[in-house]
Amino acid sequence: MLLKIGVDIGGTEIKAGLITSQGKVLKKIVVLTEAEQGKAVVIENILKAISLIVKSKKFKKIPSIGVGCPGPLNPITGVVGDTPNLPLKGVNIKEIIKKRFKTKVVLNNDANCFILGESLFGAGKGCKNLVGLTLGSGVGGGIIINKELYYGKGNAGELGHMTIKLNGMIASCGNDGCIEEYVSRRGLMRLAESFGLRVEEPIEIYNLALKKNPSTIHLFKEMGIYLGIAVANLANAFDPDKIILGGGISGAWTFFAHSLKDEVKKRAINKANIVKGKLGKNAGIIGAAALIK
Repeated sequence: MLLKIGVDIGGTEIKAGLITSQGKVLKKIVVLTEAEQGKAVVIENILKAISLIVKSKKFKKIPSIGVGCPGPLNPITGVVGDTPNLPLKGVNIKEIIKKRFKTKVVLNNDANCFILGESLFGAGKGCKNLVGLTLGSGVGGGIIINKELYYGKGNAGELGHMTIKLNGMIASCGNDGCIEEYVSRRGLMRLAESFGLRVEEPIEIYNLALKKNPSTIHLFKEMGIYLGIAVANLANAFDPDKIILGGGISGAWTFFAHSLKDEVKKRAINKANIVKGKLGKNAGIIGAAALIK
């Protein structure tokens, strides 16, 4: 059985997994990213997550490692660009991992890994054209055209930086009105503040919604409207078979799906099939492992 290691580097957590070629997760490790601690700590936490997978099984040879990291980045050289939610600008993460574990390493955008995993083993299986959005610490995007990842000149799919509101909130990338500022973890917490909610984490908002708290119900409805504007733009631009949503915040799908779809119906000329991903929190590590040929 061919085994691979998949790594999903997020702004909040780093996930690493031992994955079969059929997309089955045999072992999974989660380590906090600690992005606020700076570059050296984040790099050490990435290596720690992989080390824990390697130590979990006696390998004659360490399996190849696929890595998903927020972009922009250069998958060939392995150098990460000025990614807004991680202190990894200029870091050759591919070379660092290769040097430590002495095995083949493949790097790609984390949202590309998400949509690749969903296309092969999840909600997009059997589809030719897909667009993916990951809702987490930031908002990532991935595009598949004719069953192949679409890169443009190299970094296509930075969909979280689409402007959906003129003169809107200033984003961490320096733009204003990015969709990321309205539907990511940061955006959700800002919305919570505007609704007078005193919470520390998005999960608290979700738990209040489960208890039918009126403010959180309205909050998720508003979030769905913002997300719907972006999704309608994607439907009109790409007309894909499906638009697949993933990431931690997609767990609140029940509370924002209705307003999201209503907004898309108002704005999209092309009919949009919007679904939640099937692979859950494992999509990124499964897709990262699938990068390895």
